[in-house]
Amino acid sequence: MVTLEAVTRDNWYACSQLQLRDSQQGNVASNAFTIAESKFESHYHLRAIYADGTLTGLLAYCHEDDPLDYELYWIFRLMIDKQHQRKGIGREAMKLAIAEIESLGAKRVRTMHKPTNTAAAALYQTLGFHNIGFHDDGDVLLERSLA
Repeated sequence: MVTLEAVTRDNWYACSQLQLRDSQQGNVASNAFTIAESKFESHYHLRAIYADGTLTGLLAYCHEDDPLDYELYWIFRLMIDKQHQRKGIGREAMKLAIAEIESLGAKRVRTMHKPTNTAAAALYQTLGFHNIGFHDDGDVLLERSLA
């Protein structure tokens, strides 16, 4: 069973030690960077991803803040440790995050991925995200409407 838990004093360091495969380096910022950044961005929500009680990844989301929009949220980090990939954990974590975001009143959720990250592209497509162009940093930009 996959669960999302707050990143806390008790698990932040373990989250920072999760690793990607060498071929995936550069697809997402490091977990340590994401955790540090969240201390200065009060609207960030970080979630440790657990599968059957084992820490397996990190997910981060936030509402749009420029301009302020509580109906639009971003899932801007999804990282699954290299030892736990290809087990459906990322898909389940995304479903849980989308439900959490929807409960906060969001009407739309966006995410993005590097153009070369075909695994992320396939995952997001199966979750109902649609390509809406490119982010200003060159990432593929996707959006999904919520109920």
